[in-house]
Amino acid sequence: GAGAVWMDLYHAVTTQASRYVQGGSCATVGVAGLIQSGGFNSFSKRFGTAAAGLLEAEVVTADGRVRVVNPCREPDLFWAIKGGGGGTFGVVTRVTLRTHDLPGYFGYASGRVRARSDKGFKQLIARFIEFYREKLLGPIWGEHVSFYPNNTFHISMLSQGIDIAQARDIWQPFFEWVSSQSKEFKIVAPLSATAADARGYWSAAGHPWWIHDPRPGAPPYHVWNEGDQGECGAFLYGYDSLWLPASLLERERREALVEALFAATRYQLVRLHISKGLAGAPSQVIAAARRTATNPAMLDAFTLAIIADGDPTPDFPGFPRPTLDLIAARKSAREINLAAAELRKLVPNAGSYVSESDYFNKSWQRAFWGENYSRLRTIKAKYDPDGLFIVHHGVGSEDWSNDGFTRIT
Repeated sequence: GAGAVWMDLYHAVTTQASRYVQGGSCATVGVAGLIQSGGFNSFSKRFGTAAAGLLEAEVVTADGRVRVVNPCREPDLFWAIKGGGGGTFGVVTRVTLRTHDLPGYFGYASGRVRARSDKGFKQLIARFIEFYREKLLGPIWGEHVSFYPNNTFHISMLSQGIDIAQARDIWQPFFEWVSSQSKEFKIVAPLSATAADARGYWSAAGHPWWIHDPRPGAPPYHVWNEGDQGECGAFLYGYDSLWLPASLLERERREALVEALFAATRYQLVRLHISKGLAGAPSQVIAAARRTATNPAMLDAFTLAIIADGDPTPDFPGFPRPTLDLIAARKSAREINLAAAELRKLVPNAGSYVSESDYFNKSWQRAFWGENYSRLRTIKAKYDPDGLFIVHHGVGSEDWSNDGFTRIT
């Protein structure tokens, strides 16, 4: 229903009913909003996008009608809300989602390594890219890895469907290689891989990383990850994302990918969100995602590269906060642009995930929706001819002033 967040569903579907529903990685993400934007989480390479899992929706359109849409009833509107952008085609008040058999295990691999030189960092990037292509590309592993300007590599990846012994066996060659190169690398945080019973993954009890909603009347299962707190009210200096195709992992292109990643990290942190690209997913997952409005660039992307920075101090009206250093903020924004430009040398027309993207992207129609944009425009004109639902860089917004109140075409 309206206002539901993914923890509501994970609690009901997984913790209580031992099933799985494809939603957002963060517990507080809105259900309907994620579906309308496409929707990825840690296990997208196995279960696809949230949009692809939509079976039916109740939508209030601009004419005031309440419509129940699915593949048989008003399939054009149904397709558009599966990744066509939040708040663009109507007010989604209810959704029906597909559930899946719950894997026996969810697991993770973690660790942090710092190279002692630029040469060593390039070597580390190259070794991981090779290891990913040979051992990790597929439906088992997702989430992200990070490359820092100080030559640090951070692993924060999650798995589904394999036990502790299998997880450790997969990562052992890479961990042993790093450990054997003590002159080149320093292990800053332990390298480890493990797994646990999947049913308890979203349980609100017993996980030290959960923070419970302190407000009166909040359900006991309403929690959020401690690591997500810095995103609440943060002042973003800049933000960009690019889908990187799996073809970059092939032997003849790997060196160029490594050079681009290294060059980008000279400016900013680069995080590869492995689960936000469907390369390596089963054929049925690819087919279902292809039937959504999300940019098809996601289908053959092995990752979504995200480059962003900001001040995590909450910036809410009426709340005191330190004076923002605008000089540093603008410098960081420039560095984000320069870092993204290094990756765009490899993929000049890279798609960008609408929910995690550059607010100022001048080619947003192509970047966010690719070849799907013209069809989305037609559906927008059919269901919202007067532009009641206009959002920044949403379908049809080029017909309106920046504030969305004046039609200019």
